[in-house]
Amino acid sequence: MKSPTRPVTSIDVAQRAGVSQSTVSRVFIEGSSVSEKTKQKVFAAARELNYRPNAFARSLTKNESKLIGLVFPDTDYPIHMQTLQYISHELQSFGYAAVLMPWSVDESDHHSIPNIFQYRVDGVIAASATLNNQLYQECEELNIPIVQYARVAEHTHSSYVISDNYAAGRQAAILFKNTGVKQAVYLTGNIPTVTNSARQNGFSQEWKKLFGAMPMIIETSYDYHQSLADIRSMLQTDKPDAVFCATDSLAISLMDVARKEFSIIIPQELKIIGFDDIPQASWLNYQLTTFKQDFQRLANEAVSILMDLIKDGNKKQIELIIPAELIERAST
Repeated sequence: MKSPTRPVTSIDVAQRAGVSQSTVSRVFIEGSSVSEKTKQKVFAAARELNYRPNAFARSLTKNESKLIGLVFPDTDYPIHMQTLQYISHELQSFGYAAVLMPWSVDESDHHSIPNIFQYRVDGVIAASATLNNQLYQECEELNIPIVQYARVAEHTHSSYVISDNYAAGRQAAILFKNTGVKQAVYLTGNIPTVTNSARQNGFSQEWKKLFGAMPMIIETSYDYHQSLADIRSMLQTDKPDAVFCATDSLAISLMDVARKEFSIIIPQELKIIGFDDIPQASWLNYQLTTFKQDFQRLANEAVSILMDLIKDGNKKQIELIIPAELIERAST
């Protein structure tokens, strides 16, 4: 019976190239000081032997894994899969790979992940505020840099990169005023976030400035199906002539209920603005006015901030706010 082939090691490459094992190791470490002639000898020997350096073993020696944990509990939201691609591609340009960290719902109905110590990652990018604060606490205790992406959970002090939600809220109020709206509602989800609060405050304060009174705030679930009952109740009792929704998903829920169950004509009888510019927003059946977040730039900036934090030992907090673009369509 033929014995299994022994895997090729750096010792084999060193012997073939006529150098030391430590020299082979240095050749496969970016930025190390090895002459070009020696590098070529080692590369040639590696090709001949079909040698592949063990990245994991090297990470143990250098005390880094070159892995970044991505926490996206709600990946079913249309824009998040595209965002994952943006972030993964940007990480690759810095020599890092992305690993999607699993999540679960605990007994208190909070999203959470297992103890982060189980994952040998050099940093974390968290793109959802539905997580409880355990994640941020563990990262702080373990000195693992973390950047919040597009959302900021309340009572956290991590670095973040977000869109200018306050300015978007102000723009929404002004657009409603310019299109003849008299009674407006801000329809929000039931999970508190810094970003949503900023959007709500910008809308409310600008509305008060324009009309002398605060708009009505109605809270529901961010989930399409779970929000339907509250939306029905709003249309039955409050009958606003405009609604600014915290997400496009809520806006689409509202449009479906308004048309199918109340025969409301949009935008003549009800003007609607969303937020995020998900692909469905431009579909012919919706043509939703919304705010487009620059997810490509958000991804690039989040990775850049994380790289700085890893380099500096996570000793500073960075806060970056990027403008969101108003996309006007038929719903207003």
